[in-house]
Amino acid sequence: MKAAEIAKRRKQITELLYQQKEIKVRELVRKFQVSDETIRKDLAYLAAEGVLEKKHGKARLIFEKELAPVFQRTTQFPEKNKLTQAAMSCITSEDYTIGLDQGSTLALLAKKMLSLEEKQIFTSSLAAITQLANGHHKLFCFGGEYSPDDMAFRNSGSEIYPDIQFDLCFFGSSGVKNRKGFCTSSLIDAEAKRRMLKKSTKTIVLLDHTKFEKTSLVQVSPWSEVDIVISNKELPLDYERMIRAYAKLILV
Repeated sequence: MKAAEIAKRRKQITELLYQQKEIKVRELVRKFQVSDETIRKDLAYLAAEGVLEKKHGKARLIFEKELAPVFQRTTQFPEKNKLTQAAMSCITSEDYTIGLDQGSTLALLAKKMLSLEEKQIFTSSLAAITQLANGHHKLFCFGGEYSPDDMAFRNSGSEIYPDIQFDLCFFGSSGVKNRKGFCTSSLIDAEAKRRMLKKSTKTIVLLDHTKFEKTSLVQVSPWSEVDIVISNKELPLDYERMIRAYAKLILV
């Protein structure tokens, strides 16, 4: 069986779990028309990735701890200020068109970006737009369904700005425990991040050290597709080595 077919089936299993929360092995065997052993290998792989747990012929989605609203999260970890300051030093005068992901860390970064000379900034984050609204930058918003807790718009459809090429994109991430790249808790959000990633000349991921202690539903991209990762000095050594093998790592 081709690797692409296996990856596609495992992605579909993940999507089913995201919808149903729990599913029986025999139902997966019937749906995908493969052997019981094949499905069990798929589930073992996804369990190792931190997506699910196996129990008595069933697969059950591992639920993440619900996040607090985005502005409440900005005050929970003072070290995020160090992350965003390091991110600011990565912006050059040549970086004019910039993409901003959603999340509390990126909202803090948006606030700091007020001090920059005029930029074109594209984002789905209302939290970031709120920080930038009274500034001098040109702002563009990716529309979609509004998520109050994330203070961001989610768009699973076609791209709103299909011809844009970003000079630089900043990404946040939810938990990356047992993963080999940066992650998110939403399938819709993952697709939006991947679209930005493909259109960016330079990509930077910001994640505080607590993200290495939590799991997430879906991996957005491996570290090999990221240019720079900014994190705290407290991140585990094994993750530090993993990231350094593929991307530039800045510890603050």
